[in-house]
Amino acid sequence: MSIVPRGAATGARSALAPIARALHSAGVSANAVTFAGLLITLAGSLLVALGQPALALVMLLAGTLADTLDGQIARLTGGGTKLGAFLDSTFDRLSDASLSVAALIVAVTHGDPLLFFTAILALVAGSLVPYVRAKAESLGLTASVGLAPREARLVLMVLGIAAWAVSGSLSPFAAAVAVVALLSTITAAQRIAHVARALRNT
Repeated sequence: MSIVPRGAATGARSALAPIARALHSAGVSANAVTFAGLLITLAGSLLVALGQPALALVMLLAGTLADTLDGQIARLTGGGTKLGAFLDSTFDRLSDASLSVAALIVAVTHGDPLLFFTAILALVAGSLVPYVRAKAESLGLTASVGLAPREARLVLMVLGIAAWAVSGSLSPFAAAVAVVALLSTITAAQRIAHVARALRNT
């Protein structure tokens, strides 16, 4: 069970398909888009850390767009390469961690202990979620289950930044980080339980 509707991701990919085809026709590789997406997201995270939510929102939306397009471009070239899959997964971890680190910096800057500890939890649990899946897959299992996949957690963070930019208050962003931390913890626990059950039954 996931908080993301089944058709949401499919609908988003369909809407972006013309852009992916245009980039592919122009000779832009999936790896180039992946790398560009990482740089844009890191820039957005830096802007969050500097307390510039409006500019950060623009950058993070562009980074999210690139994160969706690279997979579509890869499929247009026959499914992509092992290097591309490796870079995509690795850069996703860097992007996710950069947002949590940005939240930590904001917490220190504003003297917000609750945001500080929830950002740490979001960083740790957010790293554990993909690790459990990767480890399960190395054992021949699957572990893509869970309440909040990466897309959901990213959307929540972006929404929190957008609310911060509109309201001028840090509270919506702090609330978004807390929710992401909670959902990441639940999702990690769900995946661990799923793998444990699968291993007991083998």
